[in-house]
Amino acid sequence: MLKILADRNLYKLENFIPKDSELTFYDPGNGIPDHKNTDAWLLRTVTNVNEQTVPDLSKDLQFIGTGSSGSDHIDKKYLQKNGVKFADAKGCNARAVAEYVLTALLLLKFDEKVDIESLSYGIIGVGAVGTEVGKLMDAFGFNYKSYDPPREEIDPNFTSCSLDEVLECDALTFHVPYEEYGNHPTKYWLDETKLANRNYKVLINASRGGILKEEAVKASFNKGHIDFLVIDVWENEPDFDPEFAELAYIATPHIAGYSEQAKLNASSIVVQKMLNHFGTESTIDQDLYQSKYVDLAHITFSDSQLLKRLHPIMEYDAALRDLIGRSDRTELFRKLREDRPFRFEYGYLSLDEPLIKDHPFLKVLGISNH
Repeated sequence: MLKILADRNLYKLENFIPKDSELTFYDPGNGIPDHKNTDAWLLRTVTNVNEQTVPDLSKDLQFIGTGSSGSDHIDKKYLQKNGVKFADAKGCNARAVAEYVLTALLLLKFDEKVDIESLSYGIIGVGAVGTEVGKLMDAFGFNYKSYDPPREEIDPNFTSCSLDEVLECDALTFHVPYEEYGNHPTKYWLDETKLANRNYKVLINASRGGILKEEAVKASFNKGHIDFLVIDVWENEPDFDPEFAELAYIATPHIAGYSEQAKLNASSIVVQKMLNHFGTESTIDQDLYQSKYVDLAHITFSDSQLLKRLHPIMEYDAALRDLIGRSDRTELFRKLREDRPFRFEYGYLSLDEPLIKDHPFLKVLGISNH
């Protein structure tokens, strides 16, 4: 019998676990759980695993998986040294993050009258998320450049633009992992040097905190060299810089990848990798991936109002701003990420046909006729 210890917030995880397994949930708010007599430990980004946080890795433990695309909260070398297999759920939230980016841009168009169609965009990091961002930008006819030298080194079918080319774009959106070392470190990728003598209409960070050097970005913004900031991730997360948040046009608590479908993907992917490691068969309940009809037929909306009705980006923005100045903002930041229902991705939504005709951008986002 496979003994599995899992973060209780891994979405609908029990639906993916074989019935003959022993599944025990724990509350990550109580710290590192007792993982003795455990074969596999499934966790989230709120749990850091390294030699300092978990100095006594159980000898029974064979597998650690994170239900997230990012994995900078895990010391992989430490696990390898202790014979523990590691896996992530890379790509699980790619579409959700891409939709966050396009939603923010559309709100700039609707509410701030930014001519987003005329801008040139630089996508920095073209893995699963950056690729999805590119697909949506293609759908809207946007002009963009793709920058990802590490991918170019391993993918013969991909060619990265140059550093100068991407930095010359009008808007930048970041989709890279957090790496302090190696051949392509991303910590403080956007710093004083890259910002010097450059102007940007929009900067979007929905990757990891610390990719942007916040002090440098604040200085550039205050000098008038950056018009709009969209920030979902923060240097000292779950704490965040209130001053930086106040400068942002949109400031959210690391929820760009939060959707019903992304969370199902995360649980499904990490469980599948776990079961593959143990040589166990699994089946995925596709009935979990339901579509949703939103009945708005008798309500009149502006483009902006309708988009905000379908995506909670501005609700999260308002909730985060309510934390500015509070001494307990770190704990409340976590609660913002855990206490709200997940939105449905656009491709899983349907609306009445007249509404889609009146708001053509909806179809481009992937919303279907009911």
